[in-house]
Amino acid sequence: METVITRTGKEEECAEKSSLGFARCSHFPICGGCKWQEVEYQEQLREKKRVVEGLFPDHLVEDVVGCSDPWHYRSKMEFTFSQNKAGDKFLGLMQASGRFRVENIEMCHIAPSWMSLVLTQVRAWWETTPLRAFAPHKGEGLLRTLTMRWARGTNAKMVFLTVHGSSSDPLTGTHLKEFAEVARFDENTSVFLVVQHAQKGKETTFSEMHLAGPSAMQEKLLSQTFNLSPRAFFQPNHQMAERMFADLIETVKRLGAKKVLDLYCGIGTIGILLAPHVRQVVGVELCHHSICDAKETIEESGLENIQVFCQDAGEFLKEMESLFKPDLVVVDPPRSGLGKKAVEDLLCLSPKVIVYLSCNPKTQAEDIQNIPGYEIILIRPYDQFPHTPHVENLVVLVKKWTSQV
Repeated sequence: METVITRTGKEEECAEKSSLGFARCSHFPICGGCKWQEVEYQEQLREKKRVVEGLFPDHLVEDVVGCSDPWHYRSKMEFTFSQNKAGDKFLGLMQASGRFRVENIEMCHIAPSWMSLVLTQVRAWWETTPLRAFAPHKGEGLLRTLTMRWARGTNAKMVFLTVHGSSSDPLTGTHLKEFAEVARFDENTSVFLVVQHAQKGKETTFSEMHLAGPSAMQEKLLSQTFNLSPRAFFQPNHQMAERMFADLIETVKRLGAKKVLDLYCGIGTIGILLAPHVRQVVGVELCHHSICDAKETIEESGLENIQVFCQDAGEFLKEMESLFKPDLVVVDPPRSGLGKKAVEDLLCLSPKVIVYLSCNPKTQAEDIQNIPGYEIILIRPYDQFPHTPHVENLVVLVKKWTSQV
C-alpha cells in the first residue's frame, strides 16, 4: 500500500486553497514543473481547448477530456542532480527561471507520494558521500538524474540512478549498496544503475545494472500486461492513457481497418492493444530497449498477428513501401513531430486512415498541413498533463474519397 506523507499545517492550507484555484505546492512558482497550479482545473481544460482550436482554426475541436483526479497522476518522474560553486547539493526539478538551477523538491503533488519520500532519502544519502553532480558545461562529475516509475495497474515501482560513464569520481560497491537500500521503497520496487556513455562525435549509449528488487517491471493497461525496462517510454498518466486508447480502439473498429502500421511504437502499446481487433499489425521503433520489451510482451500474450522492428521510421517506410500496404497508420512521434521527410514517406504508403497522436499539437498541426488529400474527422484533446500547459491531442484523418467509411 502506498505510504502517505503527513503534511504540515501550511501544506494542508495549500491543499485546501488549490481547490479554489490557488497553488497547492509550496515550491510554486519557483519550480518549473507545474506552471498552471494556480489556475482552477476546469479553466485549465478550457484554455487547452482554446490553444488546440487556434492550431486547427477550420475544424471542430472536442472538449478536452479531463482527469477525474488531476493530482498524483505521474507514472514517471526524473529529478536532476546539481551543485553550485560553494558545493551545495541539489536534487529536484529545474527552476522556472530557465537558468539551469535545480530546486530541492520535498513534496511533488503531481507524483505519487512514495516518490517524494524516496527523493528525500536519496538526497540525504548523497549528502553523506563525496560523489559530485555531473556538470554538463564542464563534462565533470558523476550523478546525472534520479528517475522513478510507477505502474499504477500492478503497483510495481522502479528507481534508477543515471551516472556519467566517463567520470573520474569513484563509484564503489558500498555506494551502490547504500543507494539501493534508500531507493527501494518496498518489495515491489526494482532498483537499477544506468550508465550513460556520451562522447563528442559519437552516439550516446546506455548500459544497465540491476541492483535490487524484481529484475523486471510490468504495467497493466486495459487488461493487457506490458513489460517495462528502465528507459522505455510509457504514457505518463495511466488514467488518461486508458481512456485515450479505449477511444482509439473504438475508432479503429468503426473505420474497419484491417492492416495497421504503428510508427514510433515504443514498447508496442498501441499496436498490441489493437492486435485483437485487426488482421495484422507492424510496429516500428528506434530504441532497442523498447523493442525488446515489446517482443517479450507479444510473446507472453500469445499474439501472432503483430511484428515489431527496431529501425528508424523514415528508413523503414522507404523499405516497406512495396512490401506492406497498411490501410491505417498510427503515428505517435516525439515532441519535434514527424518532419517533412517522414510525412513524404508516409504519403507514399497512401493509407486510408492516419491516426496522429501528439504531446505537441503545434508540431502536429504543422505536419498535418503537409498531408494533402486527407480530411480531418476527429480532433480530441486529452489532459495527460494537469497543471501544465501541455496537452495530448488525437487527430484522425481519412483519405477524402474514403471519408464516408
